[in-house]
Formats: sequence, C-alpha cells, structure tokens
Amino acid sequence: MKIRLLEQNGRKSDMGQEKLAAKVFDSIVGVYDRFLNFATFNRIGKWQRELVENTPEGKVFVDVGTGTGEIVRKINEIYPKVVAVGIDVSFKMLMTAKEKIDGRNIFIQASAYNMPLKKSSVDAVFLSLVFRHLSSKDSVTEFSRILKENGCISILDISKPSKYIHRSALFFADKIFRAVGEKIFTKEEYDYFVESIRNSKSEEELEKFMKEFSFEKIYSSRKFAGMIIIAVFQKAK
Repeated sequence: MKIRLLEQNGRKSDMGQEKLAAKVFDSIVGVYDRFLNFATFNRIGKWQRELVENTPEGKVFVDVGTGTGEIVRKINEIYPKVVAVGIDVSFKMLMTAKEKIDGRNIFIQASAYNMPLKKSSVDAVFLSLVFRHLSSKDSVTEFSRILKENGCISILDISKPSKYIHRSALFFADKIFRAVGEKIFTKEEYDYFVESIRNSKSEEELEKFMKEFSFEKIYSSRKFAGMIIIAVFQKAK
C-alpha cells in the first residue's frame, strides 16, 4: 500500500492552519496515542467504536485527519468489506497508520478542503477529534462534494454543553493538564490544542450548522458530562 503525496490548492488561511497542523502532528506522532488515552481516561477507543458502529454501512469510508489510523482500524473490524481511506496532512502520522494496520486500506497525504476523490464517491466521512481544527464551512462543502446521496458525516469531538462546563474544560486543559502536556509537547504545540477547544461547538450549534448544508442528525451521544459529542449526520435527498 503506497502513500501518495499530493499538493493541493486552497485558501491561504486554510493552508496556513494545515501547515501548522502538519508540523504539530509530525512532532508528536510518537506520543499521540498515549496522550489521547491519558486525556480521555482510556475511553477514546470505546467512543471511536461507537462512532463507527452507528454509521450506516457502505462501500467507501474516508477518515479525515486519520492520525495513527485508529478509526480505520475500527472500520476494518466492524465493516470488513468497506474500503477505508485515511487522509491527513501529517506524513509521519500516515506512516505510523500504514505500519500498524494491515488490509486493503488507502492512506493519502492531502488537504481536507481539496481531497483527491471523485464527486459522489464516498458513503461516509469520519472526523475523530478533528472537526474543531477545521474551517467548518470549507470542510463541509468539500465533504458534501464527495459524499453520495444519503452519505454521512460522522463526528467525535469536544463539545460545549454549557458555559460553565466549557470553561471548566478550558481550565483543566490550560491549567491542570498543561503541566503534563508540556512535558510531551512544546508550548506552541500544546497551545494549538487548547485553542482548538475554544473553537468547539455545542451539540445544538453543530446540529444547526449541519442543517444549513442539508445534513440531518440520525444519531448522537454525549460523554464526559457532555464535553464529548458523538454525532452522525446524513445527507438529505
């Protein structure tokens, strides 16, 4: 299985953010899974499985921001006949995913805003702890292009259940976890994650936004007192 290196065109702001993301995730590839398990009290795998299990089966699934490939691994386990495509801007993350996952998966280094996939060719797009890092409008526009009729966008991400809890999450990320985080990441890298929490949406905000693009929620679940949202949105006919 080869990893294809592709140069994509996109807005300058989006490209700048993706360059930063590639730099950050290239630098933390060796500790990313360990930190994610620590930060979620070893629940991330269970949440990712729930996300995949509640997405209708199809022929081709795309995992955007695939990282070390854990969503792809779970797609293989739950839907063994589905072709899974992992896309990421981080080459080192893709290499790690490729090395640890067997099967007929495809891994591509590409932009979430300009994916090398045909129109109406994909049954579901997955985003595990990725959506808040993206430009919502630009990314969903691209997902809509590649999705088939009735295709799904499946999201697992940090949410804003209330102002109090969201502020608490920011406090823990910025004050409590920072001491551990900065032993693993640089200050710039950890700041990148903290800022992404500020950009998270509540379930209501996410649902309203997706409706603007003609996506209807077909499944949702909240974890961690509502600080984590698992949601599947289906493209309306």
